[in-house]
Amino acid sequence: MNDIVHHAVIKRAGLFEATVQKLFTRSAHVLEIVELGSSFRLITLGGDALRGVDWTPGDKIQVQLGGWVQRTYTPIEWDGVAGRTRILVCLHAPGPGTAWVRQLQTGDPCIFFGPRKSIQAGRSTIVVGDETSLGLAAALSGLALLEVASAVATQPVLDHLSLHAVQLTAWIDGGGHFAELETRIAALLMIDPAAEIVLTGRASTIQHISRFLKQTEMGSGRRHSKAYWASGKTGLD
Repeated sequence: MNDIVHHAVIKRAGLFEATVQKLFTRSAHVLEIVELGSSFRLITLGGDALRGVDWTPGDKIQVQLGGWVQRTYTPIEWDGVAGRTRILVCLHAPGPGTAWVRQLQTGDPCIFFGPRKSIQAGRSTIVVGDETSLGLAAALSGLALLEVASAVATQPVLDHLSLHAVQLTAWIDGGGHFAELETRIAALLMIDPAAEIVLTGRASTIQHISRFLKQTEMGSGRRHSKAYWASGKTGLD
């Protein structure tokens, strides 16, 4: 491909991307960034495009990081009158999302798709996941049982967002903590057998807990599964 043709292809791709963004995305600006320890950032986005938006707890947005690269986040809340929303970002692994957040500053523009439907849970919900599930737990304001690499690093989020119904289980390589997860889930379902169970976070943990619930026939409520990430893979929704 010669330089002239190559330049034309790039130009057409750029124009197509710009058209898609104009038609289907919302533009906002970063209003505030709160550092919650070294592992989390609470980001407030605002703008006229966020006013009058139909949002339901559990919905998602997909932030554009440049080109066709995007990362998905769960808004904790949405003020359609003021035109504001907040997302919690976990810096749990290197990647485009983590790089974006680390260089982000107040006043920076932010373009995203959504909000769009993702998790539609009922009034009685148990969220099972990890650090990446904290935004969903805060949005649903329900019980949550999370496997975490560090309870100390996660505690600032629980304190800041008043997530008093979130239980933490220390992650152990090889699934050594699964027995504790199963025991805690069983205890919660004894209290409310009809609670809806939302399995999120690490794909391998979702698979294990799904098998456990099926084998034990525990919980009569609906179940939702949404893998946010998996070892060796990137860009999961």
